Amino acid sequence: MAQLGKPYRWGGISPETGFDCSGLVYYAWRKNFNTRLPRTAEGMYSMAQAHPVQFQHLEPGDMVFFSMKGGDVDHVGVYLGNGHFIEAPHTGQNVKIVSLEQDNYRRHYRGARRLPVPGVGPEES
Repeated sequence: MAQLGKPYRWGGISPETGFDCSGLVYYAWRKNFNTRLPRTAEGMYSMAQAHPVQFQHLEPGDMVFFSMKGGDVDHVGVYLGNGHFIEAPHTGQNVKIVSLEQDNYRRHYRGARRLPVPGVGPEES
């Protein structure tokens, strides 16, 4: 949440330079859990340790994935609860909170993944 309003920057992974979508998620996991994720949305989606989550069972912190161009997964955000997620959308926009109910996101939604939180047992994560 501290990154809201930061500029989009393709390849960006820091608050100083800005973020692309996977850079925002990569930064959050590295900063908060000292965990390095793959650097692309497709890589995060395909991680063996990331467990699929059904839409109706989304919880805050789950990664939500999209195929905005109709092929492989190419966009990722972090679910916040109440049908909203945080994302770094595209050039010309800033990190923001949006609704999963927006037609563009519902149409391109590919799934969600949940990662175990380091240091927290499965019953607590």
